[in-house]
Amino acid sequence: MFRVGLFILITLVKFAHANSSDSIEQNNVLAFHADNAFLTERVNLQGNPYSTSVDTVQMLVNEIGYSDPVLHVPLVRSFAYMQHGENICVLNKIKAPEREKNHLYSLPLSFFQTQRFYQLASLPPIEKEFLDEKGRILSISRVLEAFPDSFIVLPEEYSFGERIDDDLKQVNREQILRIANNIYYSRFMEMFSKGKSDFALIFPATLYRSFGENMPIKVRSYSIADNPDYVSGHVICPNTPQGAEHIERINAAIKRIYLTPAFINAHTRYLPAQDKQNLRTIIEQSIEKLMLSN
Repeated sequence: MFRVGLFILITLVKFAHANSSDSIEQNNVLAFHADNAFLTERVNLQGNPYSTSVDTVQMLVNEIGYSDPVLHVPLVRSFAYMQHGENICVLNKIKAPEREKNHLYSLPLSFFQTQRFYQLASLPPIEKEFLDEKGRILSISRVLEAFPDSFIVLPEEYSFGERIDDDLKQVNREQILRIANNIYYSRFMEMFSKGKSDFALIFPATLYRSFGENMPIKVRSYSIADNPDYVSGHVICPNTPQGAEHIERINAAIKRIYLTPAFINAHTRYLPAQDKQNLRTIIEQSIEKLMLSN
């Protein structure tokens, strides 16, 4: 059904390819920002597959003919630039209500299993009073309060989605070690793999990409109640006429990318075997719905 639906829609989006002819001219005024060092170090610099976020962004910049470097800029500064009308767009961010009020979002460029809450197995298991009937964490802040001598490592500026963001605001600041976004993943992986962080909030695919099936330390893993199973990453542009033009051009390119087998492969290659088919189904259903509604 998915393939039939997309086949019908191919003719509806192919005409958009002509819009890319002016992309080279527009690139000299558009700059892509990212606070993720992997994007700024690898997009347009290395051609080998690396991660879902890097691979899908590379597909996008290739499709629109953007050959400039992705600039490494702290997220707060990027948003400040956009508020002042600067002609930049930020790559690969989850939707958040506060951001949506003042910015424009592209179609999903990447899909991820949501973050899970990891606990070092050396700690006592989380008590049932902090879990729902399905064993999911009811409140991260309450769990950390029950482990007053523990701490969690988090990036300085990052949205985990509205539900988790609100929960994290209740955590005792002394139990949070903030790390700059540009070095967060490398520092976090080093600390967590050596047992130097008691808890973690991270995408399963990120752990799998780093360690595969061989985690260097024993952990417990919990889903989070009232949190979606999957989230999507988007390009954010300023809410200006020029920003709207960029979103239109980016969306046309993303629709063309959706029609390629490489798009789904960029997601499933970084997952353990038991998770691949479920994410594939989620992506296929989401794409079909998005294509039909646009």
